[in-house]
Amino acid sequence: MALSLRELDIRDEYRSDRCDLIQEFYIPCLEKTKVYSRAVGFFSSTSLAAAARGILALIRSGGTMQLVASPYLSQEDAAAIARGLKRREDVTTATLQQELEQEFNQMVHDRLSCLA
Repeated sequence: MALSLRELDIRDEYRSDRCDLIQEFYIPCLEKTKVYSRAVGFFSSTSLAAAARGILALIRSGGTMQLVASPYLSQEDAAAIARGLKRREDVTTATLQQELEQEFNQMVHDRLSCLA
């Protein structure tokens, strides 16, 4: 049985000069949560790479990440975000088209019932 966040051994305080924040805090928490919300003054995709094991667990469990970050991003990070938004739009459009097509096909199939 998986531990919940409440069952993790989380300290009251973490200091980067005394512990490994990624290994001791972020990864264990990300592995157990469904929603990761964070406000940061600086964001870089390298922070995702550092906590990759925890982020992967979050994704596999169907979790979500919500970030409020400085608008100053590297060109690479900004381009990756733009690609992700475009893909999401493409997936949404394709899904809607598929559902409409299925409804149309069902209507054609049940045309006599629709007429009645």
